[in-house]
Amino acid sequence: MYMHEWVGHSFFMPFMFLFPVILLIVFMMMRSSKHSSCHGKCHEKEDEALEIARKRFARGEIDEETFDKIKQKLS
Repeated sequence: MYMHEWVGHSFFMPFMFLFPVILLIVFMMMRSSKHSSCHGKCHEKEDEALEIARKRFARGEIDEETFDKIKQKLS
């Protein structure tokens, strides 16, 4: 068996199908880990932002309408 037989199309054919599948799996894993890590942190940031809005409303820096808009966007 000569080396040129291994370098033909039949040698690279499985890699042509396998490589995109591997890339898709890696992409999906990265995307899911990003979303799962955000759940706790995102809610903490929303709670913190709402608390800041409450304090600003209590100090009179923002009016009730603005506070309600902020509250709706964070909910």
